[in-house]
Amino acid sequence: MNPVNPNFERSLKFVLDAEGGFVNHPHDKGGKTNKGILQREYDVYRDNKQEDRRCVKEISQEELEDIYYNDYWVCGKCYKFPYPLCLIHFDGCVNTGVGQAGKFLQRAVGAHADGAIGPKTIMAYEDKVKEVGVDAICDSIMEQREGFYKLLADKDPTQKSFINGWNNRLDNLKEYIA
Repeated sequence: MNPVNPNFERSLKFVLDAEGGFVNHPHDKGGKTNKGILQREYDVYRDNKQEDRRCVKEISQEELEDIYYNDYWVCGKCYKFPYPLCLIHFDGCVNTGVGQAGKFLQRAVGAHADGAIGPKTIMAYEDKVKEVGVDAICDSIMEQREGFYKLLADKDPTQKSFINGWNNRLDNLKEYIA
């Protein structure tokens, strides 16, 4: 369960709007997904709770929030950053994975890009924010994500069908934080 956290709540609202409902697109490498939660991660969640597995279509709001809070918000250290950076990083954690989103953030602040947000990344963030401000860090992450999506589509033609959706998501994220 997540404690009341206005930045998490605001960020989750964007992510849930962006993710939509149940999909099982043949080219989506995540497979069955509902509200952004993959079937395989829902299986792990239910296994850890010692509950029977079931289709991700049946995920409850409580389970959804628990997964997003613990596996993305906390695991990605999103709570360490102010709004809107915490939202941009959280959305990246959900859309590209916690490790990849960590690398985007680390590159934006000049830290070693290993994907693990730790004390060195936080120190680099604190230095960088004094130098260029939060908006510049946010812009850098967004630019990196755009390039990442293009690279995915270029490397695997089956992913080209998702490029417009990924870019629309970034545009919607920019509007949401404006």
